[in-house]
Amino acid sequence: MIKINLLSDNRKRKSKGPEDLLRAIIIVNLSALLIAGAVTVWVKSKVGHLGDETTANKTVVETLTRKINEVKKFEKLNKELEEQGKIIETLRKNQAVPVRVLDEVSTLIPGGVWLSSLGFKDNGISLEGNAFSNIDIVSFIDNLKKAPDLSDVYLEESREMEIDRVKVYRFKANFRVRV
Repeated sequence: MIKINLLSDNRKRKSKGPEDLLRAIIIVNLSALLIAGAVTVWVKSKVGHLGDETTANKTVVETLTRKINEVKKFEKLNKELEEQGKIIETLRKNQAVPVRVLDEVSTLIPGGVWLSSLGFKDNGISLEGNAFSNIDIVSFIDNLKKAPDLSDVYLEESREMEIDRVKVYRFKANFRVRV
């Protein structure tokens, strides 16, 4: 009869202790070197990839910065054009005002009154003139106050003076135009 021993003999293996220990140390060291090498290669590829992404992102940021600056220039130009448009509209709107004022004032001047100056300043109109009497000046100011397009009529000054040996009254008045 043949006998087969299926159980290994642990005693025989333990006798080779230093060789097995050396083999285990070599295997562990080689495994550690392989793992360290693989990690190093992976980290270097990751660093290279991140460097490429950084360069691409810098390029995108520069492009976007240029575009932002162009948009800011266009916004500034658009704002200036809008302001100029508003000024033009205001001028267009007020273009007929001086003609209207002259027409209105000329129709309201009574006999015995004549104007020496009419000026536009600070959204108002100032005028100077002469009259033969204070009654003529009061009549003229009342006519200005009744005019529908004029407001804030104010007689600033009236004083007696002599021009070419004729006694006249010089006056100053201010008013506004309703636009």
